[in-house]
Amino acid sequence: MKKNIFIVIVFTIILFIQNCSGGSVHSSLVPSANTNPTREYSTPSVFSKGGFFFHKTYVPGPLGINAEAHYEGKSCSHTFLYLVSSGDSSIEAAKRNGNIKKIAYLDYEQLGIAMGVLYHRVCTIIKGS
Repeated sequence: MKKNIFIVIVFTIILFIQNCSGGSVHSSLVPSANTNPTREYSTPSVFSKGGFFFHKTYVPGPLGINAEAHYEGKSCSHTFLYLVSSGDSSIEAAKRNGNIKKIAYLDYEQLGIAMGVLYHRVCTIIKGS
């Protein structure tokens, strides 16, 4: 019985210090630990934004050159209950999906339910030629 309680406590702590999706207490204390492309929605500051139960946001990305935006590519990854994850939200996957060689601009779309614990989706959206 004590072993089961210990495992549950350790598992809960691990969930709250991870930064792969949703909220992360650890990334609030150590800013360099936050590698989420939509950083403001991967910390508990999401409470002040009113996004605890549901949040959806678009965040402009850092990439872009002087290319025409004729095509759009999108790639997404999904997480359920912090336990199951699937998909590929990489820039390369979005370029492949849109048949894009030169990036005009890049955006991130993030959707989270219950601060990303129940469901979390991160999409990379690329426009280019």
